[in-house]
Amino acid sequence: MSLPERDDVLNQLHADLHELCQPLTALQCRLEIGRMMGNEEALLEAVDGGLEETLRMFAVIDRMRQRLICEDAVVK
Repeated sequence: MSLPERDDVLNQLHADLHELCQPLTALQCRLEIGRMMGNEEALLEAVDGGLEETLRMFAVIDRMRQRLICEDAVVK
């Protein structure tokens, strides 16, 4: 892999990691707010919202995985 290609891959991974942090932060906030509210409705809302955020995270992780698989195939 040439240096520019390597830099492109690293830049893409950096962007993906940044994007992954967004739903992770949202998940943390939702769960903390649910705990602070302390009632069943708030906790259920936090869990539902948290599950939505995990779907966003898995989408980013899948995109990262596919990118790495493609890069690995190019290197071989």
